[in-house]
Amino acid sequence: MIRLGAIIAQHSLKELATVPARVAENCEVVLLPYHRLPETVELYRTNEQLVDGFVLTELAYWYLTEQWGSFPAPTYTFQISEHEFYKKLFQLSLQRRDLDFSRVYIDFLSAQNGYLGIRDVLPEEAWPITVSSFRISDRIHEEVLYEHLRLWEAGKIDMSLTRMSNIVEELTERGVPHLYLFPSPDSVVQQFEYIISELSAVKMAESRIAIGHVTMGEMDTAKENLNEWELRQMLLHKSLLEFSTEQKVPFIIQKSPASFEIISSFKDLKALTDNLTQCLLLSYLEKTLPFPVHIGWGVGNSMYKARLNAQSANSMSASSKTMGTFVITDSDQIIGPLGDESCLTYRNRVNEFVQRKSEETDLSTLQLQKIMAVLAKTERNEVTAEELAFHLGITVRSANRMLNQLEEKGVATILYKKQEKLRGRPKKIYQIRLTDA
Repeated sequence: MIRLGAIIAQHSLKELATVPARVAENCEVVLLPYHRLPETVELYRTNEQLVDGFVLTELAYWYLTEQWGSFPAPTYTFQISEHEFYKKLFQLSLQRRDLDFSRVYIDFLSAQNGYLGIRDVLPEEAWPITVSSFRISDRIHEEVLYEHLRLWEAGKIDMSLTRMSNIVEELTERGVPHLYLFPSPDSVVQQFEYIISELSAVKMAESRIAIGHVTMGEMDTAKENLNEWELRQMLLHKSLLEFSTEQKVPFIIQKSPASFEIISSFKDLKALTDNLTQCLLLSYLEKTLPFPVHIGWGVGNSMYKARLNAQSANSMSASSKTMGTFVITDSDQIIGPLGDESCLTYRNRVNEFVQRKSEETDLSTLQLQKIMAVLAKTERNEVTAEELAFHLGITVRSANRMLNQLEEKGVATILYKKQEKLRGRPKKIYQIRLTDA
């Protein structure tokens, strides 16, 4: 069952009266009304872990976008479609046949929503007055209301159209003819059904199994002293339990003679790695343990696949020049070391293009995919041996050998030599052509 938080103005609640019951079979709608926009911050934060996603009024959406820049949970808006908008305009023109649309103020048309396509419908002389440049602030309702009243009292408009339910009462009291627009219940139900299907797909993807494979560094030295080895195992186990409690992410910890296995979900893995960018667990263990550890995470649709990926990722962590966590997803995407400047993302799966280039250059498919990952990360097709060595965790000599090989096979060209100092050898800049073109 999907739980959807509806952050909506108190005055608009009646518009959703029939919606929760109509989608109750697949979704629980949690109504979260607000009186003032600043309240939406607390409503969102308080319910973030209690729902699968949010639907916001457009005003609340843009307000929180200005506050945060992006949303931590799937977030949608109550949208009025062009079809519904035109239907309302048609009904209005039938009710008021003498209405001149150039004397109508519409406070929700802007470049951000493409003016709901109205520029393609109305001639220039019939173009309505649209919203001027408003900053989405705590006082947006007062500012928009002032604009309605100013235009009305100046005799510049005969009608106001608004999507702000908070100003409707004041417009009525001040005698301003107006029409309040909100998506119809049928339209909202359609939007909710689309959101439910999308969140269900996300939920299914995030329920995939994620396994962490944790091993201790310097194993051989510790094993010489059995007591030392057992002490380290106890300390590592204790730290894993404390980390789970601190992060409030419950996972199953299984102990084997040489490692610990953490069984969790892909959703929790994303939380523990800040969406696969840094490993909170490794940072915690580095602070609490007097010895190094290696961590590999594997994702899969089965325990077997996730476990194999985790063990492979752990081997990458153990052999990496830089201490860090590696992740292998169920689509064979390799990410790591997390949080390090040299972190790369590449596929473990070999396609026809990579196989062909491997045969042409005599480099392994893995080496080629890593080089392609470096070019994708730096967003350019030029690289020095030093840069390549840094990202691949190899020596400059090995990087030079690979680049020379690419040059010999016509895949790389030396563009120019970069002289950083007056003395010393200049650095070669290689332009690499590894595209399927």
